[in-house]
Amino acid sequence: MLQGREISNSALQLDALDGLRGIAVLLVFLSHTSLNGDHLIPFVDFSGVGKSGVFLFFLLSAFLLTKPFLVKERDQVDKRFLLNYAQRRFFRIYPLYFTFLGAALLLSFFVPQGPRGHAYPFPLVYSGFLDHLLLQEGKGVTWSILVEFRYYFVLPILALFFSLVLHNRLLPCTILTLVLVALTQVFWPEAASHRNDVRLQPYLPIFFMGSFLAVLHHQLSESKLRDTVWLQNVIEVVGFGAIMVLILMIPSVTSMFVGGGVTTDFFHRQFMLYGLLWSFVLLAGISGRGWLKWCFEIRVLRYVGFISFSVYLLHAPVIDVIKLFNLSQLLNPWLMLAVTIAVSHTTWMLIEKPLSGIRFIRPAEPSPVKSV
Repeated sequence: MLQGREISNSALQLDALDGLRGIAVLLVFLSHTSLNGDHLIPFVDFSGVGKSGVFLFFLLSAFLLTKPFLVKERDQVDKRFLLNYAQRRFFRIYPLYFTFLGAALLLSFFVPQGPRGHAYPFPLVYSGFLDHLLLQEGKGVTWSILVEFRYYFVLPILALFFSLVLHNRLLPCTILTLVLVALTQVFWPEAASHRNDVRLQPYLPIFFMGSFLAVLHHQLSESKLRDTVWLQNVIEVVGFGAIMVLILMIPSVTSMFVGGGVTTDFFHRQFMLYGLLWSFVLLAGISGRGWLKWCFEIRVLRYVGFISFSVYLLHAPVIDVIKLFNLSQLLNPWLMLAVTIAVSHTTWMLIEKPLSGIRFIRPAEPSPVKSV
């Protein structure tokens, strides 16, 4: 079993968020197996919850990547700091992404008509390969990578404004976030978004909430209120309430209460609602009484969180291939999960872990503390 977040910033490590990332990718996996008629838990249909998992990924990324900007002093945010941020993002995403796309390109050339009638993981030509790398096109699950990577360019601007202009003060940061979210609904309303929309703009409310949540958590960590039992209890209860609402938003569950007719994509455009609910869950997991924190820090969940990017990219072709064998509906989803985990662990060990550690530019060492 893995022992820590080897490829992330250990100084800002929050173990519960590894488990929450594991939950996010499991929601995507469960949605896709259910849509294929394979239910990991018999008679429990998770169709349509994949988007909820993706939105949780967006929120987590915004939160975790904003935090380092908030703890830096003005004179520490220099060119070296920003270049280090850029290289970490590039080597965290692109090595595996490039490998995945390269495999799709080769399989499209050599095996254009697979057993399911298409190349795995999807048909791809050289021009499409370049368009994917340049964040201009997204097929299959890659649409969300385009969206998230584009926010990497916006995030430093917002995070530095929070930190250097607003000095992480909660009220001004709250007002700015509300204004930004409102503006997104004026120019890019969530109801007008497309299916698997590759544009960043419709999803900005989720990312803005994640970045603001980093400010809120930073202020709670610096405040005496962080050890206040009543506040921890309130945060925990709100987190559990948000989880209950998220469960009720599973289309199959909603159908049970309204008498059917709820399609699997019924909630897919509720970006702000998902962002708000997952924000409550995330905050409860790191600042609540500790019950959700304990759940999210379960080692198996953290392990799945470590390899979540590989699982996200590779689970769909694994599901397609295993579906060809027409095994029992009871065995199929568990075999899909086991093979996905095995393949993802391999790519994590061979590609993600070693290449994510590449550092051409390292952050400046902190200044020594002067004795008085």
